[in-house]
Amino acid sequence: MVREPLLERLSLSLLVADGAMGTLLYANGLDTCHEYYNLSHPKEIAAIHKAYLEAGADVVQTNTYGAQRHRLAVYGHEDEVKRVNPAAVAISRREAGSDVYVLGTIGASRGLRQCELSLDSIVEETLEQAVYLLETGELDGLLLETYYDVEELTAVLTALRPLTAFPIITNIALHEAGITENGRPLVEAFSQLVMLGADVVGLNCPLGPYHMIKSLKQIPLFAQAYLAASPNASLLSYESDSDGGHYSFSQNAS
Repeated sequence: MVREPLLERLSLSLLVADGAMGTLLYANGLDTCHEYYNLSHPKEIAAIHKAYLEAGADVVQTNTYGAQRHRLAVYGHEDEVKRVNPAAVAISRREAGSDVYVLGTIGASRGLRQCELSLDSIVEETLEQAVYLLETGELDGLLLETYYDVEELTAVLTALRPLTAFPIITNIALHEAGITENGRPLVEAFSQLVMLGADVVGLNCPLGPYHMIKSLKQIPLFAQAYLAASPNASLLSYESDSDGGHYSFSQNAS
């Protein structure tokens, strides 16, 4: 069975994506260079993909969020970019088979952690990674995720769009519902991304479902792009018991 192109499928139905990779690697005691585990611990990566598929995922992403040269350099693996990225694609496609969509994941460089690279250098390294991902011929699209800095995201998208006709998904991360880290209304940022050629615009981490829905309520349904939402498990709040002596955690939807 040949799967229909991703965008054609999205025109007919909702698709359920997988979840975090790093969180589960941490839970399994693998807490150094997650992307290098594509080479050193492929069975563990495959097991995580398999678990998401068994849970009903229609889309899985490659374990390549930080598989760029400067990110791998922290662990001494900067010369493994060409091996790490195709290895991740091979693992994902092998587990996904022919029916499930596989997206090549590219993570942001600017964000909660300081990045000393210039924007031009970030774009250059992103292009290098994207080429190695796309050369496999096994992907259904590219996923740009957890971009706090819209300037970085638009620069990367502008550089990647001429590189491939495959769908590109662009996911922004917000600290505040409806407002980007750069202080722009989310609807304005999404509109710009659509104009630059994004096929899917959306949000992922760190907002939970409540704040993500609140943010997306401001967004129109674009004629030429789809919406995506990948919330985290939401925020936590303290609640005391009747005598005020004990506390428990609960989901905070306010």
